[in-house]
Amino acid sequence: MDEFASQYTSSMREDVRIFYPTVQINIAHTIMLAERKIISRQDAAALLRALHNLYKDGISRLNLKPDLEDVHVAVEEFVVKETGVEIGGKLHTGKSRNDQVSTAIKLALRKDLLDVEQVLLKLVNTLVMLAEKNTDTIMPGYTHLQIAEPTTFGHHLLAYCSAFLRDVERVEQAYEATNSCPMGACAFAGTSFPIDRARVAHLLGFKRIDENTMDAVSSRDFVLQAMSALAIAMVNLSRLAEELSLWSSTEFSMIEIPDEFVSTSSIMPQKKNPVVSELVRAKTGRVIGNLAGALALLRALPQSYNMDLQELTPILWSSVDETRNSLEVMEKLMAAVSPKKEIMREHAERGFSVATELADTLVRKVGLHFREAHSIVGRMVAMAVEKKKSAREISVEDLSQASKEILGKEISLDPVDFKTALDVDKCVASRELPGAPALKAIKEQLVLFKKRIGVHSKTMRSWRRAITKSEEKLLKEAKGRF
Repeated sequence: MDEFASQYTSSMREDVRIFYPTVQINIAHTIMLAERKIISRQDAAALLRALHNLYKDGISRLNLKPDLEDVHVAVEEFVVKETGVEIGGKLHTGKSRNDQVSTAIKLALRKDLLDVEQVLLKLVNTLVMLAEKNTDTIMPGYTHLQIAEPTTFGHHLLAYCSAFLRDVERVEQAYEATNSCPMGACAFAGTSFPIDRARVAHLLGFKRIDENTMDAVSSRDFVLQAMSALAIAMVNLSRLAEELSLWSSTEFSMIEIPDEFVSTSSIMPQKKNPVVSELVRAKTGRVIGNLAGALALLRALPQSYNMDLQELTPILWSSVDETRNSLEVMEKLMAAVSPKKEIMREHAERGFSVATELADTLVRKVGLHFREAHSIVGRMVAMAVEKKKSAREISVEDLSQASKEILGKEISLDPVDFKTALDVDKCVASRELPGAPALKAIKEQLVLFKKRIGVHSKTMRSWRRAITKSEEKLLKEAKGRF
C-alpha cells in the first residue's frame, strides 16, 4: 500500500490494548488445531512455544512497523520469524482477523467491565458509609432547584446509591452480553476445516459461542450495550458532580470539599474551584458523544465485516477509561466531603420546607380537603415573605388570617399541632414509608444496599476468578505441549 494510506488504515496504536487477548486467542486456536489433528503436534508445539514466550515477554517483542495493518498481523509475523514460514504459516489455519478482532475486543472488554463494576461498588459503599453517618443531618430537598421539603443528607446520598446500583446491574448485563466467543466464524461463513468452536471458547473462558457466524464477526451491539451502560453511569455521576459544585458554592455553602480536590485561580487568590466535579461533568459529555458516535457508525453497515468497525474500538476504550477514572476520583472525593450540618439545617428551615406537612396537618386535624389546605398554607407563606418573616416566626394567627382570606372564615388549629408541623426534625421523622428519610426507613435502606453490594461484589469476584483461572489454565496447557 501507499505509505500514507497504510498508516491511515492501520489500527496498530489502538491494538496495543488487545495484544494479550490476541496472543491468548492464537494459543487457544493452536491447541484446538492440534487436538483436531488439523496440524501436527510437533508444529503446534513450535507455535505454542513462540506464542507462550511472546505472552510472557510482552508486546515489546513485536516489531510494530507502520506498514503492518494491525496487531494480528504483527503477532503472526513474529511467530513466522520464530518458527519459520513452513510452521508459522500454519498459525492462521481455520481463522480470520475478523473473528479474532471481535474475540479480542470481548476478552479485553470483559476485564474492563469488571474494573468499572468494582469502582462503582466502591463508590456505592463510600456513599453508604457517609449516609450512615448523616441519617439525622437535616437538609432541604429540592425540586426545580427550589427548596421543597426537608430530608436528610443520608437520604439524599442513598438516592445516588440506588442509581449507581442500577448502573452496576447494567454493567453486569453488558458483561453477560460480551461473554460469548466469535472464534470459528472466520471471515463470516466459518470454515471447512473440522474445527471445534466450543473448545476454543472454553479455553478462553467464554460462557458460550456466538450462534451465527456472520453475526459473530459483524455485530458490535455488545459494544453498544457496554457503552450505553457506561454513558448512563456517567450521567448519574455527573448529577452528583453538579450537586457537589452547587453545594460547595458560597450561595449554598452546604459542604466542604478538601483542598486536594479543588484548585485556585491564577488571578483571584480567594478562589476554591471544584475542578474535579466540573471535569466529571465535561467527561460525561465525551462518553455520551462516544455512544452517539458508535450508534451513528453502526447504523447503516451492511453484513458482514466492514472496515468501519475499526473506528468503533478507540471510542469504546475512551468510554471505558473516562468512566473508570471518573468513578475512581469521585469515590475519593466523596470519601473526603464534609457536610456543613448547621447551614444545611438553616436552609431547610429558612425555605419553608415544612409547608407541605402543615397542609397535611390541616387535612388531618381540621378536616379540610387538601386543595383548601394547600391554598391556605400557600397564602400564609406568601404573607410571611411579604412581612419578611422566617418559618420560625410565623404563628397560628398568621394561619388564621390566611384562612380568612381564602375561605372567608378563620380555622382553629391547636398551637401544639401547628408547632409540630413546622418542626423539620419531626417532619422528617414522620416519613417512615419504605425508601423515605425517617430513621427507621433509612436503616432499612442501609441494610438493603449493603446486602446488594455484597451480592454484586461476590458475582464480580467470581467472574474475575473465572477469567484469571482460564488464563492460567490456558498458559499451563500451552506450556505442557512443548
